[in-house]
Amino acid sequence: MIVFARQQSWVLDLGAALKVNQTLSTLRSPSIVLSILALVAVVTNIRPCLAQDFSVESKTPPSVVGAGTFVSLEGRFSIALPQGIHGFRPLAFNTAAGRAVGDAYDWKMKEGSFIAGYVDAPQPLDGPEMSKQVFESIRNGMDSWARSQNGKLIAHKQFDLDSHPALEVKLELPAGLIWQRYYLVSRRLYEVSLALKTEQRAYEDLALRVCESFKVLSDVEVTAAVKTKAAEAEPTPLPQEPVAARVGSDAADDGLRGKVKTVFQEDEDLSGTWSVQGRKPAAKEYYDERGNLTKREFYDYKGNLDEIMVYGYLDGARVASRKSIEHEYNPPPMMIASAPGATRAKSDPRYSNKFTFQYDDKGRLIEKTWLLSNGEVSIRYVYKYSRNQREELVYSSDGSLNQHYVSVLDATGNEIEETTFETRDGSVRSKSKYAYEFDAKGNWIKRTTSKWVTKDGKSDYAPAYVDYRTINYY
Repeated sequence: MIVFARQQSWVLDLGAALKVNQTLSTLRSPSIVLSILALVAVVTNIRPCLAQDFSVESKTPPSVVGAGTFVSLEGRFSIALPQGIHGFRPLAFNTAAGRAVGDAYDWKMKEGSFIAGYVDAPQPLDGPEMSKQVFESIRNGMDSWARSQNGKLIAHKQFDLDSHPALEVKLELPAGLIWQRYYLVSRRLYEVSLALKTEQRAYEDLALRVCESFKVLSDVEVTAAVKTKAAEAEPTPLPQEPVAARVGSDAADDGLRGKVKTVFQEDEDLSGTWSVQGRKPAAKEYYDERGNLTKREFYDYKGNLDEIMVYGYLDGARVASRKSIEHEYNPPPMMIASAPGATRAKSDPRYSNKFTFQYDDKGRLIEKTWLLSNGEVSIRYVYKYSRNQREELVYSSDGSLNQHYVSVLDATGNEIEETTFETRDGSVRSKSKYAYEFDAKGNWIKRTTSKWVTKDGKSDYAPAYVDYRTINYY
């Protein structure tokens, strides 16, 4: 369980926030209180914001023996716990000094409950004076919390781990033991936590060895692992000849002008609501000289490479093959069972998707259909044009309307307004406006999106996010 505490005049009201029951069956470590305690030394007005979390557990808690090694490239650490069976909670805090973000992972094992996590503060924490304040706050907070639970802090020590300041605390509670270690690495505070119920204390030595296996990864190790993951996710290239006949091209359908070679897109939040702030990668597209895609890279909400899709031609059709990169913070894929007695057509292992296109007499795309490699429709896009407006209708595999948009276009075809409608009744769901900056070819290189919002009874457009594009040409 990942929990939060609020700072109130340097007194942490942890009892209510942690909701730690003093029975044997509900012993939990007071994590991720580490994030709050560390920042207490430097900021106030802390307001936690959460993104999606998940938990993957087995019916019977597994043993740490032979569990393998969990590696978090995002967190830049490893620990001797299983990679596939864990819980995850992303963390984001708005503070007076700026935004603090991090992640926490937890495991329920036979030998105890473990947590490994981190939070990045708005400013460095590992200087001599700052680390002293941070660790003092943690130690005092843990001592206060333990006493509030009819327990006590029975041991603590400061030391260095690979030249990084570290603190260890041990709490004894009526329900068992809690052991925690904290490490400061520049702006980052790591925590490794172990909670042992009384009946698990026989495993203490073994469980502590797991905690002591925690390692902060070097830049070289992280870079090498990221490159390996990307290489493993690169699909086998598809044939580029013979080219399937088509009125338009991918570049033209996307409104690109000139002989575009690559488009690298980044985004940045302006609303202060995204869990990850700052400018980060969103996608990169590679085009051939005909203007058709050869490869597309997708990046997730953290700015990490998430999926690679390669394009080509097979049997006279436009096709693509894709592979995903599984990150430690990704929820497990959902398995959808087929209806009893249902059979599906056989898939073609050479590709993932096939595409069909239809154009009007002005060369404008009016329909694009994605098909699975077994021939079933995955999704269908229909476009209708009327003067300076374009209507987009998106249909699901069963033919039902899934999305509905109407855009207002400028003289060169760029969207300047977009309205999203509810599919069930046609009411307005949201409205957006776009402002652009262009390069010499007329392609936008910066697009600012503003959303229609209502606050305190007043409605207006408010800046939401910015997309940036770096475009290279042949």
